[in-house]
Amino acid sequence: MRRTLGVAAALALSPAMVTAAAVDRTILVPAPGRVALTLDPAVYESAREDLGDLRVLDAAGTEVPYLVERAFEENPRPEQRPNIVNRAFTRGRQAEATLDFGGPTLTSQLTLTLSGDNFRRRVKVEGRAPHDPRWATLTDSAYVFAVPGPAAARYETVPLPENNFPVLRVTVYNGPDDPERIEILEASTRPVQKRRPREVTLAPRLTRSEDAPAHETILTLDLGARHQPFRGLQLDVADPVFFRGVVVEARVDPPPPRAGAPGLPLAWRYLGECALYRYEEAGALREGLRVDVTGRERVLRLRIRNRNDRPLAIRGATALVPVERLAFEARPGGQYRLRYGDPRLAAPTYDLARTAGDPALFAARAQPAPLLAPLVLPVAPPVPPPWTERNPVLLWVGLVAVVTALGAVTWRALRTAD
Repeated sequence: MRRTLGVAAALALSPAMVTAAAVDRTILVPAPGRVALTLDPAVYESAREDLGDLRVLDAAGTEVPYLVERAFEENPRPEQRPNIVNRAFTRGRQAEATLDFGGPTLTSQLTLTLSGDNFRRRVKVEGRAPHDPRWATLTDSAYVFAVPGPAAARYETVPLPENNFPVLRVTVYNGPDDPERIEILEASTRPVQKRRPREVTLAPRLTRSEDAPAHETILTLDLGARHQPFRGLQLDVADPVFFRGVVVEARVDPPPPRAGAPGLPLAWRYLGECALYRYEEAGALREGLRVDVTGRERVLRLRIRNRNDRPLAIRGATALVPVERLAFEARPGGQYRLRYGDPRLAAPTYDLARTAGDPALFAARAQPAPLLAPLVLPVAPPVPPPWTERNPVLLWVGLVAVVTALGAVTWRALRTAD
């Protein structure tokens, strides 16, 4: 209590000396050895987006090396296009092709390019290990769509269970009103380096509005923290049969306006789009209500394209958020705290990152350690840059004046000598 009051007094008495606030949180270490704490919304609200300002400190204030099990790839791999072989078709029924990636490739989605611009087609994807003639089914109920203009759109990405098969076989079935022959033109994927982390659900604050001129339903989701990670969204829709395209955007907050200047309007950044659907086919219910988008944002906007159909009866939305953990080795009798929010800190570099291996495996063998409530600390302002860097125009004006004065003195001396 005294510490909290002291911090508050410092903040009140020295406003000119504080430009940001760091946060301290006590770590309840259950026992000596490896422990892991789960990052929560309070961390995502105050820490940097890259989590580079996280520090584990012992009772003496010494940094303790740690690893973070991150939800996303730090260096995403480029898109990979497999070698397509054995293209074939059965007239009026299906097209198929074999995709050879040249080796095991960890992936969870496949993007196709198909013939036609107005279709609804079911897709089956199978995988095969090297030297194994048997095919394992990854999905047989995925759907791809193409919507003609106006506002033409294509939704040809097929979600897959995580797999590392080097060879995939894709079968695309003819849809209603398709021509007798359809073709698989191209295929691609974006390989990942590590498996997807565990996901939990988060209930965002949801607001809804209708943009009648654009024929769109607007859903705005507040995830509750500035840099909340997410890996997908799930909608709860009451309608029995529907098809809609949906665009997902992230809010871009404008910088604070200058004194006396009007504030800038909000902007939105495109994240991705997909199709939402539910209908019955061949006696089976087919539906896709998950929107696979990823990022670290607070506010998302979903623009559901209704075209000339009535708006959907949307009962709710859920965010699917990854579990990120920070793990370190605790000494017997040690007391530890997590600190973050200091803008002056660069991302740390520890030997542990090179010696411990996979952070997920490192954290998996750790005991859970709870975090106590945040305690705000003052942070001294960063050292201002030199006067010459803050006033480059004045510096150049001064240099020009000095050169001009020296030139004038030199010219007068030469005239006097003549």
